[in-house]
Amino acid sequence: MFRVVISAAVAAAAAISASATHGILLVADQVDGVASPQDFTRYYKNALRDAKPGYTYVLWDHWQQGEPSFDVLRKYKVVIWFTSTSGDAPASDPLRGSVTLSPNEQKSLVAFLSQTPGTTTLMLSGMYVAWNCVADAVAEKQLYRPLFSDYLKLSYPHDNFDKWLKVEDNWKLVGEGGCPILKGKTYTINWRHHMNFPDQLEPAAGGAASAWWEDLDKKRHHRAVICADGDKANGGTYKIVLFSCPFENIQHDGDRTAVMKNFLGWAGDLEEKAVEPTSLGRVKALYF
Repeated sequence: MFRVVISAAVAAAAAISASATHGILLVADQVDGVASPQDFTRYYKNALRDAKPGYTYVLWDHWQQGEPSFDVLRKYKVVIWFTSTSGDAPASDPLRGSVTLSPNEQKSLVAFLSQTPGTTTLMLSGMYVAWNCVADAVAEKQLYRPLFSDYLKLSYPHDNFDKWLKVEDNWKLVGEGGCPILKGKTYTINWRHHMNFPDQLEPAAGGAASAWWEDLDKKRHHRAVICADGDKANGGTYKIVLFSCPFENIQHDGDRTAVMKNFLGWAGDLEEKAVEPTSLGRVKALYF
């Protein structure tokens, strides 16, 4: 037996490389634009823990760490970014528009989807993400934003301006049969906020409907979840999904776990590459 001593520089480099092999970055960003933010991080942590034991992730606290840059995002295969109830102002609000995802963050996410090698997958979750980023409430139209228009392929219904949707507890998410994330199943919503007027979504050409809003009378409305994927110019595939019924509002622990497991399965290969601290050769292999 012998002991390998690794220098601080090599250890730091190995830590950076090891974080890249985690595959998943969880961005907790429920503070922007909210007077009294609620922390729903545990719902995502628990679902990730239970979806496939052995998966690890890195938590990015937006409040403490600020905007994750493209240089941060590009180390991961999957980014899960939740905003809770942030951004109730429309995108056209000169002060509070795009606080949910700043223009720079949207640009970084486009780069993450388009420039990183292989398959990269993004989950956006929050009831005001689209409203805060693409809604021109003055002209009552959808603003062009590459992340939403070109990648998510969102068609923002006019009903968001003149027919707000009031969601009650025990509404349902009804998945589309071909959806890789909801898989045609029905999930009960446990709404956790008094301002229950979230976005109504529709996919544009090239996008895909994933789940309906279904009310207590079993009437279906515009979509609550949509997703899209496509090929990158430099090879590989990008995938993106938006939950306007925030993921944490799926009522049961087991249901959230099932949806997260489906999402991770859609994202593709996330196998871990464990670092063996007693093997300098293994650390070098990860580093180089």
